[in-house]
Amino acid sequence: MISISKFIKLYGSGKFDFSRSEVNLKQADLSEVNLMGIKLWKANLAGVNLSFAVLRKSNLSESNLTGATLWRTDFNQASLIKSQFSRGMLIRTNFSRATLYKSLFNNADMRLVCLEGADLRGADLSGANLSYADLRGANLTGANLSYADLTGAYLAKANLSNTNQEGIIFEGVDFNQMILPNDTCVSKTALINNRVNNIGDLRRLNKEVL
Repeated sequence: MISISKFIKLYGSGKFDFSRSEVNLKQADLSEVNLMGIKLWKANLAGVNLSFAVLRKSNLSESNLTGATLWRTDFNQASLIKSQFSRGMLIRTNFSRATLYKSLFNNADMRLVCLEGADLRGADLSGANLSYADLRGANLTGANLSYADLTGAYLAKANLSNTNQEGIIFEGVDFNQMILPNDTCVSKTALINNRVNNIGDLRRLNKEVL
């Protein structure tokens, strides 16, 4: 088991591949640390503070980041397959072009998060606050969005095929070129307030704007 003190020592000496090690960084303060390219498969990062940290092109697949503080953390192009971010604070976190296949974000605070071009297939975003999130070009096929708050989110060219939309909040969303669950596409920018509450409303909108 690699503890936080040992991890810092090893990383400081130039080691960045911990994929074969059991790493426990629970509750660690790693804010503002540059961990670009690090490999931390199946690591225990529950409650960790990675605010302003850089983890571009890192691999934290199947890691536990439940309750983590990730304010403005940079996960650009990171591999985070089946990782857990439940109940985390992810405000303004950068997940652009990250692989988040089947990851868990249920009840996470994801306001203003960047998920542009991210792979969110099968992800659980139920109850997440995605207000004003950037989801342009994101692949959300099969994702669970039940009771998520997408107020003011950018969904241009996002793929929401086969998603769970129960109780979702869509107020003031940009739907330009968004792919709907029935594989139709809204072809105009629609900034709609208090009109779209579910997928049925989106299908109606699609008929209106085409």
